[in-house]
Amino acid sequence: MPHATIPRIPPLELDEMDPERQKLAKLGADTVIQVLARAPEVLQASGALGGYLLSRGKLHPRIRELAILRVALRCDAPYEWANHAPAALGGGATDAEIAALSDPDASWPPEDDAVLRAVDELCADVFVSDGTWTALAATRDHAEIIEILFLVGYYRMMAGFLNSAGVPVKPGQPALGEPPAPVVAPAQQVRPASGETGPDGSWKITFTHPAGSKDLLLDLGTDGTKVSGSIFDTQLKVTVPIVSGTVDGQKVTFTALVTDPARFEVSVTGTVDGDAFSGSVTVSGGGTFPLTGVREVSPSS
Repeated sequence: MPHATIPRIPPLELDEMDPERQKLAKLGADTVIQVLARAPEVLQASGALGGYLLSRGKLHPRIRELAILRVALRCDAPYEWANHAPAALGGGATDAEIAALSDPDASWPPEDDAVLRAVDELCADVFVSDGTWTALAATRDHAEIIEILFLVGYYRMMAGFLNSAGVPVKPGQPALGEPPAPVVAPAQQVRPASGETGPDGSWKITFTHPAGSKDLLLDLGTDGTKVSGSIFDTQLKVTVPIVSGTVDGQKVTFTALVTDPARFEVSVTGTVDGDAFSGSVTVSGGGTFPLTGVREVSPSS
């Protein structure tokens, strides 16, 4: 399908946007938010549905993201693919499954096959056939089927907007039909040891993302096997509380709930080695990415 090869609508500069839109842009999909900010009422209305489908819907993240990627393929939407291929990995899909979306002869489990067939039929005919509907209904209730229909419709709409407005794919993001390249965490900093060994304390963390790294401040406290604390996003200036977590020796796992500027969970798995922290973070609806960090040591230590 044809799509604009150059941007037709200039992105609104961040300093021209209100604070809430700035926060949304800084979450990752900055270019599309900056273009949509030219029509703030449309951004707000469409964002409400998109946010629900991504973070509060009934569909498992894996099949949701595979369905979105299939829409991107059927609509020849490179920006949509580039932003959702990492999310598919984070949702549990494999590189092989992402590649298989482009293969008409690929074999899928029946429940996945029904969803992908529904995507193909909606994109081609704006109608789900009787056979595909029966296959969907064999494993999904009415609410899930309705959500699938709206998911496909929403991302077909977004594909039309992205292709027509000419929103460009950023360098380093996956090309249409390709799995994302592995994200490599930066090398750990080397500095004199503090003498601390456990996870308790403050940590300067780098979250490595294909769209750009993010610096975070992590405060951890442990009580037996439980973890508490918070994450401070130095870019968004938002503090996110840890809502649950466990510690086993030097290994910690915890979940934090983000509510501003959008609602989603982040789940972290990490290992402490003296003053070094390494692990991964899974962003619901966004993918799984490396985390590395160093302990923040007070001047008196």
